Amino acid sequence: MANTSPQVLYLRLGDETQLWLFDDMFKDLCSQIDANYSTIHAKSVADAQRMLLLPSLKVILVVDGGITIGKQHMALQKQLSAHATRGSTVLFCALFSGWVSPPNLARMFRSFGLSWEFGSYHRSTFYLSQKTNMKAVHLKNTPIDSRIYVPLEQSRTQSGVFAPSAVDQQQSPAVFSKHGSGWIGYIGDVNNEGASQALTMALL
Repeated sequence: MANTSPQVLYLRLGDETQLWLFDDMFKDLCSQIDANYSTIHAKSVADAQRMLLLPSLKVILVVDGGITIGKQHMALQKQLSAHATRGSTVLFCALFSGWVSPPNLARMFRSFGLSWEFGSYHRSTFYLSQKTNMKAVHLKNTPIDSRIYVPLEQSRTQSGVFAPSAVDQQQSPAVFSKHGSGWIGYIGDVNNEGASQALTMALL
């Protein structure tokens, strides 16, 4: 029987450190994805541009911050946006949030036509249908209906160094938004926690 599962592209344009960390930290997540989908890896712009033309490609996982660095990636950013517009899911996850600078993140999302920006960085408890706890880089300026996890009024930052403080109610550590006929997603967890692995699988 033919495999009708969507093809998943791991977009990996980061430096050698990011490539190694992804292989080391995300073995379990990759095993889950690889067991359920046909997967391919792009570690250069040329590979990415070629693979984005594959008709079977439905999900692109941007797993590090490489795509946000340098003018050589600007055209590829626009290709990703166009791919989502045509019906694909582009999910920024894994190492991405911990290896991107605020200006580069904002600049890239502007190329997608989005106003999303770098928000707070902290651990707290968030809620969907049940509560979850994660340390994450949050996004601000996202539509309310795109926020997967949201803090409640009683949510506080959690740190072994700093005193607890109120969490910005307008920011979210995980976002999933309609983009043309497809979707753009973001998971800001920096520690590869179990809830984030489950969320990644759910968004594929």
